[in-house]
Amino acid sequence: MSVAGAVRGVFLWPGRGRDDLAGEADVPLAQIGYAGLGEGGAGVADQARRDRGAPAGGSPGGPLSGRVAIVTGAAGGLGSATVRALRQAGATVVPVDVHGDGCLIADVATAEGNRRMVDLALERHGRLDILVLNAGAQAMNPIASYAEADWDRLMNVMVKGPFLAMKFAWPQLTRQPGGRIIVTSSTAGLVGAPYKAAYVAAKHAVLGLVKVAALEGAGAGLTANAVAPGWMRTQLAENQIRDHMRLRGISRDDVTAGMMAEQPARRFVDTTEVAGLIAFLAGPAGSAINGACIPVDTGTLAG
Repeated sequence: MSVAGAVRGVFLWPGRGRDDLAGEADVPLAQIGYAGLGEGGAGVADQARRDRGAPAGGSPGGPLSGRVAIVTGAAGGLGSATVRALRQAGATVVPVDVHGDGCLIADVATAEGNRRMVDLALERHGRLDILVLNAGAQAMNPIASYAEADWDRLMNVMVKGPFLAMKFAWPQLTRQPGGRIIVTSSTAGLVGAPYKAAYVAAKHAVLGLVKVAALEGAGAGLTANAVAPGWMRTQLAENQIRDHMRLRGISRDDVTAGMMAEQPARRFVDTTEVAGLIAFLAGPAGSAINGACIPVDTGTLAG
């Protein structure tokens, strides 16, 4: 199934085209800063400029007013929707990606990228309350021909990266009650899917990490949860359509018909539906939800 959004956080590697990955730029790790403006980026970048050195806070009066959030994979479909939802709820948001309008540039598959991400959020805002770990990637092939490099990259982005982000952010997230960790998993984190060995394994693994964080953080008032989106209209889904055509020898129409057939509502999940759930889990109303993985799939997993 789809990880929601064209989530980012990886370098390209030999033998893989840009369209095979959710992250679509190999930005050097040393290039840490806010990316330049482009279409649709002015709002993100303008807030980023206002946030520098200013007290933490987004739109006043919201349930997340005064709280600071990091969102990885922020340039993708779900990532950008989550940034908007959190800001509308009052949070100050540090968007992180390997590229993207107004994003802090960092490779969250590495220790250095995660450490710098947390350090810069604290330097600019003096606190960190919410960690949304949304970066990811996809690579599809049968197990017998699955490249070890693909396996390692996906595991680094979607398992090692979230572990490192939690590790470096933990002192801040547990400094006072109300810390939140929300991870983007997938329906593929709860079931299997052919040709997605690394992706399915990573999405299962990160759910175990979420449960451990939930138990370790509960005494400090921290919650850790995951969301599991079904198919969404994102670049990552588009890339998988092409992979299914290649691997199964079927037409685009047949692939998309199969995707729709998996959804009981016969429609794609909208990124705003998942982003709204993430914002809820980040807020005070979600304080008793801990260690959960919540599907957003129109009922796919109910059957």
